[in-house]
Amino acid sequence: MGARSKSPLRLVRRCIQWVPKTQLRLVPTGFRGIYALHLYRPRIKKFDVVYVGMADGELGVRARLKAHADSKRKRKMWTHFSAFEVWPNITETEISELEGLFRGRGLRPSSLFT
Repeated sequence: MGARSKSPLRLVRRCIQWVPKTQLRLVPTGFRGIYALHLYRPRIKKFDVVYVGMADGELGVRARLKAHADSKRKRKMWTHFSAFEVWPNITETEISELEGLFRGRGLRPSSLFT
């Protein structure tokens, strides 16, 4: 392959990390991107990632976090969250690919060389 010109890659606009789930209001409405739910283990002072998700659209990450906090199945499995807002030019498909990387799914083979 020949030399390619490099341009800066800008994916994450801003983030909030390891915030107690009682403080969901810190996430603005319409915050598009990916998020992680963490379970804090005080004995070893570490956060385990227990879930990774994405949100795009009007409601955004804050609404997804609230739904998880209210969920009978998920509300007890996490204590904290992190959220990563993407820039407005990032598409829903690109957000989905980022989520896949965080979940360990990797990229779809067809998207590697297109």
